[in-house]
This record gives sequence, C-alpha cells and structure tokens, in this order.
Amino acid sequence: MSEFRLAVESESGLCRASGALGFATAADAHSQLQRCLSSGGRLRIDCSGLERIDSAGLAVLLDLVALAREQGVELRYVALPAGVLRLARLSGVEGLLPV
Repeated sequence: MSEFRLAVESESGLCRASGALGFATAADAHSQLQRCLSSGGRLRIDCSGLERIDSAGLAVLLDLVALAREQGVELRYVALPAGVLRLARLSGVEGLLPV
C-alpha cells in the first residue's frame, strides 16, 4: 500500500493529496492536513491523486471539516473520488463534505 503525501501550494491555498488515505495512513494524513489549516482563509484540497480512501480516510476528511469551521477556514474538497462520495452517501454524511 502506498503512503499518504501532501503537496502544499501556499500562494494559491491549494493542497494536493495523493497516495492512500486509510486506516494505516490516517494519523499521519490527519497531521499533514491539519497543518494546511494554519494558513487560514480559504483552503482547497485536491483529492484527484488519492488512489484509495476507506472509512478511516473519510473520518479524517470529516474531522478536517470540523477543525476548519472551528478555525474560521473556508475548506473545499476538489475531485473527491467517486468511491468516497458513495461511501459518504451510504453513511449519511455526504452533505457534510464541502465539495
């Protein structure tokens, strides 16, 4: 399984996530993504490079939404894979993901 990677483009407020976002990588991914919130303002996370997201990965994405709200950061997920949107819909949390 591949690891989670995050590339930050500070000027544009875009973070590009790639690799796997799942149980094995959730803690590290959460830490990396949380650092993106420190820039404040508007943040977009491009998920087009994610190869796999499981329920633990979905939990990370949802927790980041809550943290962003607490910190006054406007967060949007870009290009979430269809599988994670399906999982969110089945879990009843689709409306919580800002896309």
